[in-house]
Amino acid sequence: MGGLRKIFKRKERARGESVEDYVDLDIEEYEGLAEEDAKAYVKAVELTNLNEVPELKKEIYKGNILILDISLIKQDKITVERAIKDLKRVVADIGGDIAGLNDDKIIVTPTGIKIERRKIAK
Repeated sequence: MGGLRKIFKRKERARGESVEDYVDLDIEEYEGLAEEDAKAYVKAVELTNLNEVPELKKEIYKGNILILDISLIKQDKITVERAIKDLKRVVADIGGDIAGLNDDKIIVTPTGIKIERRKIAK
């Protein structure tokens, strides 16, 4: 038990050291871009019905990249096909791209971003 006390022992402050000796840091400076500085976002979305497609179109027109999870509607092939058909029209209109990542995920990109379909060598 004595060994644990040494590990969890409170550190004593050095003489003359006070709380005022420490400086608060603006953590955003070290975390990357502030929210207002980003020109585009990568957004993960669970697609559950066709009513969500108009909002997805807006996101693509804004220049955002979408990673769609279609696992919740995958069993309804007609809904999946209609949603993908609508999104394909949008990317064709703006010069974006759309591709399947796997059976449950689709990536949709805006103007100027294309999806490389060849795999990078191991």
